[in-house]
Amino acid sequence: MIPVSVVIPTCNRPQALIALLDCLSHSADMPQEIIIVDSGDRGPGPEDYARFGRLSLVRLPSRRSLCSQRNSGILAARSPWIFICDDDMEVPPDYLRKLWTHIERHPEAGAVSGRILQQVEGQWQAAYPIYSSRELLFRYVFGLGIWGNIQCADDNGYLRKIKRSYARKGNHIARSGWPVITAFPGEYFKTPVWGLGASLIRKEWLLGSLYDERLEAHGAGDHYGVASGFPAEGIHVVNEAVVYHHASAVNRLEPPRQYLLRILALDYFREMKPWLGVHKGWLLWSLCGSLLLFLKKRDLGMARAALHAIGSIARGHNPYYRTRKSPRPLDRPLVDSPSKSRFV
Repeated sequence: MIPVSVVIPTCNRPQALIALLDCLSHSADMPQEIIIVDSGDRGPGPEDYARFGRLSLVRLPSRRSLCSQRNSGILAARSPWIFICDDDMEVPPDYLRKLWTHIERHPEAGAVSGRILQQVEGQWQAAYPIYSSRELLFRYVFGLGIWGNIQCADDNGYLRKIKRSYARKGNHIARSGWPVITAFPGEYFKTPVWGLGASLIRKEWLLGSLYDERLEAHGAGDHYGVASGFPAEGIHVVNEAVVYHHASAVNRLEPPRQYLLRILALDYFREMKPWLGVHKGWLLWSLCGSLLLFLKKRDLGMARAALHAIGSIARGHNPYYRTRKSPRPLDRPLVDSPSKSRFV
């Protein structure tokens, strides 16, 4: 057994949750406890939980807010390490062992993840390389994010300069706010921001940078705020550890709405955390580039979302601004009811 508390926020996804618990029950290293923070009304029943006798399960009720659910689990956890895990993840038996082995070898690490694979056109993919010199130039000019190696065939003088610029900066957050993750070397790599849906993190790091409950219930963009509060060591990503994100359609926002909320969250964290170095003008400029891409693809839903975001940010009408002066207190359990259930 390893000193890890697993925190699983869930809402009306009983089949996905049971599948995840089945994965965890086959882990090579058992966690100390699994905290299920449930905001739904259609969760698994006692007979479902009874199947997992090897696991120490705790159930917490919660209001319907992903950030609140995660915070509730973090504050209730008894272990010094917390495995934040989305309920629609498929966790291989050796995943936690690989992350824990990395922590033992690198005591400076405080947040460790594996590569998160998602299905793209029927294939599992963890990164999105840049093969086109035209795409690279466009992303560079508009300050757009990159999540993959730069593998352009053309190599003229200007492209070489762009490549050297990305190589010199390494994995970083652009002035526009978007993550630029282009270096995936060796056993592991470091990055200032990463999807935290399958990450092993020191509890003290999370207590110093809890999820911001002023975001809307789905928590789109919440990892920006959490990761920005971590120490300079950043997040270690272990290349040989992989987890599969099935992206359940239940309770999932439509892509344009999700995109809009993620942008508004990014702008909100830009305003709340000026030390990140994200510039409002660069963010707006990057959104103009995204708008052009969506129009070229004739994706009118995404184009309208980008235009909405540009208007809201330019006029200072980001709805998250209105909530920043009245934060929800984060020094107590963030659940509607103090009761909790433990399944043995």
